[in-house]
Order: sequence, then C-alpha cells, then structure tokens
Amino acid sequence: MADLRIHFFGMPRIEYQGSPVQIDRRKSLALVAYLALSEHRQSRDSIVDLLWPDLDREHGRAALRSTLGTLSGALPFEWIDADRTTIGLRGDAVWVDVRAFTDLLTERTHHQHAADFICDECARLCKEAAALVEADFMAGFTLQDSLEYDDWQLAQREWLRREFADTLRMLSLYHSRTPQYDQAIKYAQQWLAVDPLHEPAHRQLMRLYAVSGQRNEAIRQYKQAVEILDAELATTPEDETTQLYETILSGQVPTLAVPASGKAGVSSVLPQLPALLIGRDEAMGEIKRRLGIDAAETRPVTVIQGWPGVGKSTIVAALAHDPAVAQKFPDGVLWASLGEKPSIISEISTWADALQLSEPTRVRKVEEISAQLSAILRDKRMLLIIDDVWQTEHAQPFRVGGQACAHLITSRLNDVAQSIAPTAFDLYRLPLLSDQAALELLGKLSPETTHHHPEEARELVHDLEGLPLAIHVAGRLLHGEARLGWGVRELLQELRTGAGLLGAQLPSDMVTPAREISPTVAALLKRSTDSLDAETRGRFAVLGLFVPKPATFDLAAMAAAWAVPDARPTARTLVGRGLLEPVSGGRFQMHALLVLHARSLLSEEGFVS
Repeated sequence: MADLRIHFFGMPRIEYQGSPVQIDRRKSLALVAYLALSEHRQSRDSIVDLLWPDLDREHGRAALRSTLGTLSGALPFEWIDADRTTIGLRGDAVWVDVRAFTDLLTERTHHQHAADFICDECARLCKEAAALVEADFMAGFTLQDSLEYDDWQLAQREWLRREFADTLRMLSLYHSRTPQYDQAIKYAQQWLAVDPLHEPAHRQLMRLYAVSGQRNEAIRQYKQAVEILDAELATTPEDETTQLYETILSGQVPTLAVPASGKAGVSSVLPQLPALLIGRDEAMGEIKRRLGIDAAETRPVTVIQGWPGVGKSTIVAALAHDPAVAQKFPDGVLWASLGEKPSIISEISTWADALQLSEPTRVRKVEEISAQLSAILRDKRMLLIIDDVWQTEHAQPFRVGGQACAHLITSRLNDVAQSIAPTAFDLYRLPLLSDQAALELLGKLSPETTHHHPEEARELVHDLEGLPLAIHVAGRLLHGEARLGWGVRELLQELRTGAGLLGAQLPSDMVTPAREISPTVAALLKRSTDSLDAETRGRFAVLGLFVPKPATFDLAAMAAAWAVPDARPTARTLVGRGLLEPVSGGRFQMHALLVLHARSLLSEEGFVS
C-alpha cells in the first residue's frame, strides 16, 4: 500500500504515512486533484489556462513553477512527475480514493452476468467502493478566480455522485434478494439521500418497507415523495409510483424488483479484439469523453474520419471491448462493418438476431428490421458502431438507437463523414502516430530491427509518416526477414523508398472478415481511387510526382501539373474522397503511402503522360 494517500471525497486532504500533509495553497490542491483524475499527463500550458486564466502565459508559467515547488517540497520523495512540457502524478507512489473507487466499479463490470444482477463478489466490491465515499467530491472546495476549473470540478462531482448512487442501488437490490431487508433499506435510504428527487429510489424504499411489514413507513415514504417533488419540481409523482402507493394502501404486498441471475442480459455483436494498439491513449480518451465516459454529456453521434490505414476500424474495435464502454452501455454493443458494397440486409439481420428479433420463416425488408430495432432500442443503453461507411445512405438503417444510445461511425471519405455528422463538432479526425509511438509499434512487431538498427528504424517510421497500416506491414516484413537469419539493412532501405510495401499483404488482423482474403496494401488503397472517374484518377496519379516529404502542394502547383485553369473542383473531390488533406497556408498534403500508390497508377495503362 502506498505511503502517500490522497482523499478527494469530502474536503481534499493528503496523508503521508498516516499523518496529514499541510498544503496551504488552494491552487496546489486544485492541481493535484486535476492530475489525479486525468487519464494522461497534462501539458503545462493547458494547466496554466485552467488554473490561472487571468495571467499571461509568462506569469502563468511562473505561477505553475511556484506551485510545483510547493508540492515537491511537501514530501521527502518525488511524487510529481514533471518535464519541460507535461506534468503527471507518479501512479505507483500515490493512492487516490477516487481512483480506488472507480477501479472497484470497473472490476465489477467484468463479471459475466446480467448488468443489474449483483453476485456475492459484486457486493463485496460495491461495499468497498461505497465505504470510500465520505462526502461529495471536493466538498466545500472552490477556486475564486477560475470558473473553468469550477466547471470541471462540478462535472466530476456529478459523475461520481451518479456512480455512487448506482452503487447504493445495486447493494439495496442485492440485500433485497438475500433477503436482508434491514440492509436493503439502509442502502436504499443512502441512495435516496444522494438523489432525493429520484423516484426509483422512493419506490425501492416503499417496496422494502411493505414487504418487511412496515406498511405505515411505506405510505409515509410516498407522502415524502409527493412533498419533495412538489416543492422542488412543482410536479406530481409518476404513474408507476402512484400505482405502487395504491397497491400498498389496499393492503396488498408488492413484488420486489429483484434481478434474476444467470447469463448477462447483454446483447452484443462485437468485432475481433485488436491484437496490438499502441500510441492511441489520447485518441481513446477523447472518443470516450464524446461517448459520455468521464464527461458531463454524451454526444449522440461521433464520426471518426482519417487517412486510409490510420486505424479507424482498429480503434472502434478496441472501444467495443473496453470495460469503461461496457459500464457506460450496459445493454451491449452492436457493430457492423459496411465497406463499399455492403450487404445491408445481412448486417442488419445480424443485429436483429442478437436482439432475438429474427423470424426465420419470413423474408423481411431492411426498413422493417430497422423499425423493429428502433422500437426495442428506445429504452436501451447501447453503443452502435457502424464501421467503414462509403455512402451516407448505407448508414441510415443502422441509426436506430434511443436517447440513451450513442452512435460511433467511421469513414475514410471526408464528404461522407461530413454528411453523416450532425455538426462539425461531431467529427473527430483520427491523427497519425507520433514518431515515438510509431517506433514503439515497430519495436513490438520487429524487436530485432529497433534493437540492432535503431537509427534506421527511426528514419523508417519518420518516412512512413506515422501511418499504422504502413508500420504494421513494414514491421512484419522485417520480422520475417530476421527470422530467416538474413540481415534487414537492405530491406530497411527498400521500405524507406516504398519498394515492397504496396505489394505486401495486409496483416490478417487488419482484414475485415468475409470481405476478401489476404488483400494487398495496393488493393486497399485502390478502393479509394477506383471510385474516381478516369480524369480525376489520372490527376491524382500525377500528384505522385511531387517528391518532398511530406508531399504538399498549393492550388497553383496542382493547376500547373494538371494543365487546368482552376484546380479547385478536382482538389475538392480528392479531399472529399480522403486522398488529400488541407493544411495551413492554403496547401494540401498527400500521405507518403498514397504518394506511392499514385506513382503506381502512373505506370498503369492510360496514366502515362
């Protein structure tokens, strides 16, 4: 157990070896809280903007350095991990109550039973988690001069309060099933104290009082609900609450809402779990926040766009198996991969089968199945993943979730992504890997290369411009060469120039099931260019003649290369197809692997000028 323990449930406090650590500055405590709840290290500039919004950058950085000095000097060992650009807490040296709380709840989601069923081990985890919550997150703490920090603190408080309330609800249900009514009532009372306006908590208490022979208490609980709903919301109880009251008033004993045990009541269609995911922590965190995980609100639709081979399908597949996603969407995940020529009826029938809506004796239309899915998902909490969309209308039958569902959609085509996304804020462009992450990925695939040829390996990942597909293919080619006992220096040089990459087969874990067998990299890229008309495809091929890395060009250069007065119509088409990307200064960029593909098109019949 770590000697350093930090408590954020209630007024923040820090203890070292059982004794309190005095931190006089409120900004110091605020910084510790922000770092403790962050999934990743935070940049110095973002912290300055959050905690010292009224200071200019120079004075804000100076204030941050002073605060770090205060924190570092408060303890006899290094617990703040800071470099020139980022700051974090040393996770191995610090125990944080909020982290312990969420870890316990996450562990419970791994159990293979219905989401609302709580086994004995679940109950133990929930009790440990509930015991950590002494009061609201950072209760009584505020910063006078940072509204943005107060907003962040409020969002964390509300999120943790909801998690705590649900934990108490599950404990009350557990003891209802045992049955241990005194314990069930205790946890239901705590649940109601967290959220006094929540009618399901009032109903749980009414049922428990009634079945345990406390009819008068059940009636009194209903009257309390009437009073508080009228005082706070100027409304009357829901019909279900009133009907329960009338049942109790008539002398009948209501049935307790006790979940049945057994297999999980989760209906899912899941992709294969990616074997390797490196350098995507920040992207995963951002997409999770858009899904409402560790965030105050959920975006109903998130559309992920990016270069062919950047890993859009890989990251949504990883999210489909993520424990935090399972907790956020307890009714399951439905996944479909479409492609250029999808079988819509086959894919949507798979969803219907998972939800037990299939009717094998009758042929049904897509529209009918889509309507049935909409009806059954109206009150479900599910994540719907629609991967590799090439036409806007292909995605429409799968957009069937209710208000508590979320849609995650991927497309390599800019124009399709933009037409699907409700607003520009619902688009997320998946970035390329950094050189460091790309080198780490190459090291996992071909450790002998990065060990014996570190400089050449760094140059290779730089030349491949951080595209995961290119690095996967290169890494597996290099590893195969090394296993044969041959030197890889010559192959490294060939890969840097692009030789061998286009003709190489895609790794099996990057091939969509039943789509095609062992396609090459060139075949994958041709999917994007085959949909172009001959003239536009020819102009794309000509762009392969631009030598510099990265290959960038402006409209004037493209107009000259294509011998046209106005390059904008063609450039607009290529951007829409995901083959060009606008960059700063009115210039456009083509990824290195697409440059190789463009050059290969030049050698084909009809594209040689």
